[in-house]
Amino acid sequence: MSAASRKTATRSANNLPQSGGAKDVDVPELGRRLLTRSRLNAWGAFLTAHKALETILNRELESACGLPLTWFDALAQLRMAPGERLTMTQLASALLFSKSGLTRLIDRMVETGLVQRLARPGDRRSLHIALTDAGEEKFRQALPIHLDHVKRHFAAYIEDGEARAVESALVRMASAVRRESGL
Repeated sequence: MSAASRKTATRSANNLPQSGGAKDVDVPELGRRLLTRSRLNAWGAFLTAHKALETILNRELESACGLPLTWFDALAQLRMAPGERLTMTQLASALLFSKSGLTRLIDRMVETGLVQRLARPGDRRSLHIALTDAGEEKFRQALPIHLDHVKRHFAAYIEDGEARAVESALVRMASAVRRESGL
């Protein structure tokens, strides 16, 4: 949404009647202003592209090197972290996983030797999840494969000017969603 559109939407929302609660808000009118045909079309295209990309990237990465996309994402987050380690809370936030879902994922990755649980110095109650040498090697093997898949299935269909606009919009949305969800 452009700055002018945000100002208009904010101004319009601010001009809604405040007394009497939600029943005074003209929800259909507000919805028409925000959910334009082009925004709904963008939403549908985003959902379709996201699901299709996730499916094909997972299938191709797992086929090429035996690494599911969620495992690759976890290894990538650990690889970028200081000391190649994160707490479970930090990793769950980075991956947008529930703690229970992440525990199951990490259990499987520990079993295969890609990550390890380490005690945190000075805090015996919590653990760090750390990349192992095998995890580092698997990440190095998978990275060029994954980047090739991203290039073929995403980058090939988007122009540089479009990429900047898509990035800007998605970063704004991701920031807002993270704030709203407490992540």
